[in-house]
Amino acid sequence: MKILLVFLLLFSFVYADNDKHHYRKDLSYLELTHTQKKQMKSILKEYRHKVKDYREYKEDLIEEKEELFLEQILDEDNIRNINQKISEYATKIEIDLLKQIHAILSQEQKEKFEKYIEEWEIE
Repeated sequence: MKILLVFLLLFSFVYADNDKHHYRKDLSYLELTHTQKKQMKSILKEYRHKVKDYREYKEDLIEEKEELFLEQILDEDNIRNINQKISEYATKIEIDLLKQIHAILSQEQKEKFEKYIEEWEIE
């Protein structure tokens, strides 16, 4: 039993992933300078406020969509417009964030950030 346990332990070390575990929206892997950290803190604070506003906006539009659904005739164009407004708002926030982050990162940091860019899409 001990031999099996040792074997499994050694096997797990051999096939363990060498990369550090990455937490969603964690930027520690970028190794930001003190100045970049201050700038990033400001960028992310603004981003959080925009996302909060987006969620409230989206909630209002979903309520509007629900009301449209209760009508006798479903207005597809209005529903399409609502979905488009939601998508455009999220896209604008994402682009603003990426522009700001892009401006403060070095090329090497951009290459690291690029691997996790999907994390910053608004859901």
